Amino acid sequence: MHTGLIIIATALLSSIFTVAIGWLIVRRFWQQELEYRLRQLHDDIGRTVETRVRRAVTESLNDTIKPSDMLRETTWKAAKSGTDLISDSVSVLLGKWRRQPSDDF
Repeated sequence: MHTGLIIIATALLSSIFTVAIGWLIVRRFWQQELEYRLRQLHDDIGRTVETRVRRAVTESLNDTIKPSDMLRETTWKAAKSGTDLISDSVSVLLGKWRRQPSDDF
């Protein structure tokens, strides 16, 4: 009976030790992979922001004086562009696929 308890205790301790070592190794490599992906996403988001800002500035400089309706529409487009940018950034950080634009009925 005493020998059986020693065998069970040894097996449990061995399993716990193996899981702990495996968890530390996986966590270390997983953390490095996450940091690498985060740096890549940061660079991608930076390039996206730069492109969208350049496009918005170029469009606003190309337009002449607008009537109030056109100004309202441009403001709406700028706000929508900003929310799309934030939404895309959050989706990328959460690992979701980018939403494809859909037509609302």
